[in-house]
Amino acid sequence: MDPDYTAGELLDHLASWRETGVLYPALGDGAPWRVLNYPPLALLAARVMAELGLPELAAGRAGNGLALLALLGAAAAWARARGARGAALAGTVGLLGASFPVLYAAGQFHIELWAVAFTVAGFALLDRGSTRRSAALAGVALALACWSKQTQVVPAAVALAWAWRWRRVAALPATGAFALAGLLGAAGITAAWGLEPWRHMLAYTVGTYSLTNLGSQALSHALPWIVLLAFVANTARSEGPPARRDPLLWLWIGALAWSLSSARVGSSYAYFLDLHVATALWAGPRLFGGGAASPSRAWRWILAVQLVAADVGTGAALGVNVARLREVERGLPAVCAALGGRASDAAPSPASVGAAEPLVLSEEVGVARACGRRVAAHPFIMASLAEQGRWDPAPLDAAFRAGDVPVALLAFDPREPALGAHGERWPPSLLRSFAQAPVVERAGAGFWVARW
Repeated sequence: MDPDYTAGELLDHLASWRETGVLYPALGDGAPWRVLNYPPLALLAARVMAELGLPELAAGRAGNGLALLALLGAAAAWARARGARGAALAGTVGLLGASFPVLYAAGQFHIELWAVAFTVAGFALLDRGSTRRSAALAGVALALACWSKQTQVVPAAVALAWAWRWRRVAALPATGAFALAGLLGAAGITAAWGLEPWRHMLAYTVGTYSLTNLGSQALSHALPWIVLLAFVANTARSEGPPARRDPLLWLWIGALAWSLSSARVGSSYAYFLDLHVATALWAGPRLFGGGAASPSRAWRWILAVQLVAADVGTGAALGVNVARLREVERGLPAVCAALGGRASDAAPSPASVGAAEPLVLSEEVGVARACGRRVAAHPFIMASLAEQGRWDPAPLDAAFRAGDVPVALLAFDPREPALGAHGERWPPSLLRSFAQAPVVERAGAGFWVARW
């Protein structure tokens, strides 16, 4: 029951995989309609832990917790290899405590931290390694990042481009290992699931774009670190040619440019993860290490104010999430009663989620799972596919109006305009059906239900 709809969808993917044996279902097969936009690596790790006895949600959270430790370890190891010691090393890692993108998913079921951890490890091996073996390991790490989240192919390409430009002796083994690991991964995915994963990861993930969304994401995740970002740009300019040959600066510039892809509707903090990590690795040693690179007194005061503000803001945002989770927990019996399910102290096992029971609609897929119910569709991705003309929501709309899908659980009053993310998560036809439903009532914990 994470306070995040993506975490709930990942939980549903894992649970459905264990129930049906299908991880990447064909959309033409009927309900439930769900799309896994990601490669299977993180979910495979969660499934291994689930098969060893952990409840599914705990397995997802544990996997993500290990990913956070891996990211911090890779960042610390790279900073230390670059000469950071003592306060400089502690300060570099400590900067990540002011990063909402780094901390938001801690304790939740997410996959992005694995991707960034492998990316940082790949860059570090290319930067500090002195043998062909270390270069090959860098290529493997960069490939593993892509098999955690396919968009990591962009920073991987930046890393390999740096090697070809500045470290030719490492370029060929790194590129060869990256290509070989990529081909083996692609062959393994195709052997296990056929061609369907490629539709899910490529054709179904294009999405739609909005400059308004880009502005909103930049205000949320770039503005809180704007002084740090300016500090990186200023020191890189003043350090001249040595900085331009630094792979960390290449990662920072690549991540800054790639953050523009947050114009994609539905994007969030994860689009700024690489940028925050690269910023901390560049700024930390210069801020806390003393020496000629230490900023002026004025810079230190400005940065101190920004860091305190970022820490307070991040803590407050996470506190709001915890408060929301507690509210849902208190109201869960009423919510589950509205869904026709029952709240349980333990995560439902595959056997306890009845395949014969009617499917429900829910904006919070994880809450439906917490009530022992299965959802008919993952709302946001299906709404995006409907807008692109790749999926027809009419059968689901008809099933809801006919009562075959008996109830919709929503985080807004459907008789009012659905604003922001709520409006993006449902096709317009379903929003109309929710608003016109004969029964619309509060379900507790900030949720509403609609029934025909």
